[in-house]
Amino acid sequence: MRAGADWTRQYDLERMNRHEAAEAFARYKTAIFPIGATEQHGPHLPLGTDNFLARELAFRLARRVGAVVLPTLPIGYSWVWRDIPGTVIIDQELLKRIIKNVVHSLFRSSGIERFIVISGHGANSSAMKYAVRELVDECPVLCYRFTYPGVTETAARHARTPMWEGMLHACELETSWMLVVRPDLVEMSKAVREYPDTPLTKAYHHSSVPMGALSDSGVFGDATAADAERGEVMLQEIVEYMLGVLESTGNRS
Repeated sequence: MRAGADWTRQYDLERMNRHEAAEAFARYKTAIFPIGATEQHGPHLPLGTDNFLARELAFRLARRVGAVVLPTLPIGYSWVWRDIPGTVIIDQELLKRIIKNVVHSLFRSSGIERFIVISGHGANSSAMKYAVRELVDECPVLCYRFTYPGVTETAARHARTPMWEGMLHACELETSWMLVVRPDLVEMSKAVREYPDTPLTKAYHHSSVPMGALSDSGVFGDATAADAERGEVMLQEIVEYMLGVLESTGNRS
C-alpha cells in the first residue's frame, strides 16, 4: 500500500481543487501533516527517505481515521549531517513556527478540529513537542505528534539485527520500510553494515558531536538485513500504535 496509489486521492490535499478541499475538511475535520528531512541515508537510500516514509504513514493513518493529508514538508532539523553534500536544514525554532502556522491557518480556513503531525525524522521531535504544547493555549485544535511510535518494541519483535544506540538511520528498519514504500529507489547492492564504535560514540548523546563524525558510510546498523515483508509488518504496527493513542484520548474525525 503506497502513498501514490489511487485510493489516496480522496485524502490528498495537493490533488484537490478548492471545492474538493472544502468537502474533505467538512467531512473529516482532521489534518495530517507529514514532515521529513533532506539528508544522507547511506549509499543505498535516497536523501528524501524520511519524506517518503512520513508521507506513507500519513496516508495509512488517514485511511483508518478519515483525514486530509497535507503536502509533505521535505526539510527538517538535520544539523548532524550539516557537512554532507545535499543536506538542507531549517532550525528548530523555524520548524516549530511552521507547524503552529499550519494549525492556525487550517483552523481559520478549514475549521479543523484535530491535527496530527507525523515525522519521518527523529531530530524534528523536539520542535514538534513544543509546537503542540504551545498550541494548547492558542488554538482549540486537538493536536498529536508521532515519530515512529513504538518502534523499539516493533524492532524487537521483527528486526533481525540490533539498533545502534537505540537509534535508527539507514539501517535494517528504514531500508525495510523503503523496500515497501519506494523499492525503486533502494539499491540493495550498495547496502552495508556499520555499527560505529569510536571514542566519540558515547559522547554523541552528551555533546555536540555530530553523527557525521561517527560513521564512514552514513549507515547506523545493518542495512543488508532489510526485508520488505518484515518492513510491511512493522509499518502496520506503527499505524496501529498511532491509532491506539488517538483512541485512548477520544478518537474523532
